[in-house]
Amino acid sequence: MRKLHKWVLTVLLFIFGLSLLVPGLVEMFTLTLAVTDERAISQINQSRALHGMMAGLGLLSCMACFYLEQARILVMGIGFTLVLVVVGRLYSLFIDGLPDKVTFFYLVIETFLALFFLFLPPPANGEWQTDRYQ
Repeated sequence: MRKLHKWVLTVLLFIFGLSLLVPGLVEMFTLTLAVTDERAISQINQSRALHGMMAGLGLLSCMACFYLEQARILVMGIGFTLVLVVVGRLYSLFIDGLPDKVTFFYLVIETFLALFFLFLPPPANGEWQTDRYQ
């Protein structure tokens, strides 16, 4: 079970990381039409900052794949972050109405990942480190 758990966790972290890193970087550096409205400039700036944060979380997730034995807290932190994303989506679902199918699919995937990262993080006792010598 240890090797399967490690493999599944690594794959999920890597896919999740790339799904945030690539679009985050693309949107962060996307050129927009020149605007002079102060409010529009502030909104563009906020959007770039949020996409940068998204790319950063994706990078952390990908980095955790390479240092999985030491990344227990990081994986759990990603799980807690996803819990807040899920809560935000659920709040929007009740307040704003039903989203389209793709957004609802995101809710399901994010819920699954949050639960997996929180309840099945890398072991705290370093039991995977002994796998190298077996």
